[in-house]
Amino acid sequence: MLDALADRTAAPITDVAIEDATGALAHLGRALAGMTHDGLTAGVSRRQQTAAQLTAACTTVGRLWPRTGGPLTDLAGAAADVIGRDRASMGRAHRWAVTVELAEAADHCARLAHRLLPHAAVAELAAVHRLAVAVERDAQGDPPTASGAAVLNRLVPVSGLPRAGERVTAVDAAAALTAALDRALRTDGLTLREFRAAVAAAEITSDSAASVVAAAAGDEGMRPLLTAVAWELTGRISMTFEDGHRARPTDPHGVVPWARSLADTLCNDVGSNADLSALRDRGDLPRLTRTVQEVSNQLPVLADRLVAGVDRWSRTGRLYAAARDLPRMDNMPEDRVREVIAGRRVQARGADLDRLRRALASAGALSSSLADAVNRAVSPAAPSQRHLAGLYAERARAPGRGERLLSHADNVAEAIAGSRCAPITTPAPGAGGTGRY
Repeated sequence: MLDALADRTAAPITDVAIEDATGALAHLGRALAGMTHDGLTAGVSRRQQTAAQLTAACTTVGRLWPRTGGPLTDLAGAAADVIGRDRASMGRAHRWAVTVELAEAADHCARLAHRLLPHAAVAELAAVHRLAVAVERDAQGDPPTASGAAVLNRLVPVSGLPRAGERVTAVDAAAALTAALDRALRTDGLTLREFRAAVAAAEITSDSAASVVAAAAGDEGMRPLLTAVAWELTGRISMTFEDGHRARPTDPHGVVPWARSLADTLCNDVGSNADLSALRDRGDLPRLTRTVQEVSNQLPVLADRLVAGVDRWSRTGRLYAAARDLPRMDNMPEDRVREVIAGRRVQARGADLDRLRRALASAGALSSSLADAVNRAVSPAAPSQRHLAGLYAERARAPGRGERLLSHADNVAEAIAGSRCAPITTPAPGAGGTGRY
C-alpha cells in the first residue's frame, strides 16, 4: 500500500486534490505516532526526536484542509490501520523499518502538495519535507535490517470467506491464514487441529510452488521436493500428540477454513501432482508464477508462527502423548519409566516437543530457500514483496548456509523414511480428529 501511495504521488498531476494529499499525511502521522509511542530506540535519541517531530508535522498538515477522502487518503488510511494492528508484534527493528517507509511516503505526499500549490509557501509542508529527509538520511547511515523490514510485506487479509459464487485467490487465503494464526496465538487458543491444517496447507503450497517454478524455468531438475516433504514430516510427528479438544463448530474466520481454502485454491490452479509439461503449455503461467511467488514468500512467516505455537505448548503442557512415543531422555525419571512401561499418556513439556520443533525448523529453513529460488526465478523487472525477498536472499548468502540446508535436507529425508516404516500414533477419537483438517 505504501508502494502504491508512492506510485500515485509520483504520477503526473491529473485530478488529485490538495485535500486528498493532506488527508493522506494525516493518516501517515497516525501511523508514525504508533511507532514513536512504542519507541525506535532504547532511550531518548535524535532518531526518536526526529520521528516524533515528523509525526507532529504530518498531523498538523492534516488539519489545514478538510478531510474529503480520495485514493491517497484511502491508501494511507488502510496502511495506518494495518500497521496499527501489527504494532503488538513489532520490535524496535521492525518499527524503524516501518518509520523509514512512512517517512518516504510522507515526503512524496508533501512534494505532491507543493506541486498542487506552486505559488503558495506552506511552512507546514516544508517542515514535513525537511523532517522526512532527515529520517531518510538517518536510514542511509543505519539502514533497516532485512529481518526488520520483512514486516512491511505482511499480506492484508480479506474480511471473510467468499460467499457462494465468489472466488478467493491463493494470495487472499495465505494472508487470511496468517492473520487467523495470529489471532489464535494472541488468545492462546491454537489447537492441534489448526496446527495440522496450517501444516498441510504449507505442504501443498510448497509442492505447488516447486512445480510452477520448475515449469517456468523449463528444468524439471529444479523441482526441490524436500520442502514439501519437511512439512509432511512435521504433520506426521504432530500425530504423536493430542490436546484434548473435542469436536466443536469450526470458526468460519479461523485457521482451518483458510488453510483449506489455500490448499483448494492452489490445487485448482496448479493441479494435484502437477504435470510439468502441461504447466509449461499454459498461457497463464506468468500469472501463476507470480501467485506462487507471493504465497511461497509467506511460508517462512507461517513457520515462525507455528514455532511460537509449539514453544507455548512446551511451556503450558497442553499436549498429551503416549510416554513411549516421546523422545528418550538421559537419566529418565522413575515416574516416566513407570509410565512408559504401563503405556500411559502423559503431559508433553519442554524437550518432549523437541522432535516436532526440529521438524518445523527444517520446514522453515527449506521454505526460506524455496522462496529465494522462486524470487530469483521470477523476472526482477517487477519485484514482489521486495523486503521479504531481500531477507531470504540475505539468508541464502549467510556463511555456512549451504551446509546447514544440506543437514536439514538429510535429516528430513532420514526421518520421513523412518516414519513411513513405523506406525504413527493417532489421537483418540474426539481429540482433534485423525485427519489433517
